[in-house]
Amino acid sequence: MAATGAVKRLVRKPAKAFRRALFPDYEVVLRDIRLTFESLEAAHRGIADLQAETAALRSLLHEAHLRLDELHLRLGEAHLRIDEQNGRLDEALPRLSEGLLEERRLNLRIAELTDLVTEIVLPLHDRDIDPQHLQRLAPDTL
Repeated sequence: MAATGAVKRLVRKPAKAFRRALFPDYEVVLRDIRLTFESLEAAHRGIADLQAETAALRSLLHEAHLRLDELHLRLGEAHLRIDEQNGRLDEALPRLSEGLLEERRLNLRIAELTDLVTEIVLPLHDRDIDPQHLQRLAPDTL
């Protein structure tokens, strides 16, 4: 084995000289290759990190899309409820209008009765009742 080491040394020296002659920047290239591999390793780690972040962002985006779909569904249901309530309101408006007219008629009748009571009952000392006041009143009041 010692002979093998001596032979290697004998062969290496001329090989180095030959390599230096053909490739003067060989040592620099070897050092640059190591740096390049280290840079590539760092780049691969960075890419792996970015892929993990991209996967996390895609997951968040998927969750956001699901939530958006759910909100669209709820909005559609709310629109249906509003349309349904508007339909009920459209049905109720004529009844409300009729009720309002009836209430106004009754309020007018109460006002007329109040006027009649004021004219007849309150001025007891003055029994002169103006017949024109009584003619103004609706016939169903008397």
